[in-house]
Amino acid sequence: MNPTQYQLSLSFEQVLSLVKQLPEADKLKLSEALSKELLDSKLTHLLQCFKTDELSSFRDKSEF
Repeated sequence: MNPTQYQLSLSFEQVLSLVKQLPEADKLKLSEALSKELLDSKLTHLLQCFKTDELSSFRDKSEF
């Protein structure tokens, strides 16, 4: 069976309504996936804020 992908334009309210219909186990999975994505995004942003040429040159030279 081949999964089909659809491109839908949904509002936040529509997505929320769909999520509320999920079983509790799927809501938990979704919550964990969103939390991980948010954490990854925040960490990436934080690392970019502290990224300097000096740190980049150390990484490129494998001096860590």
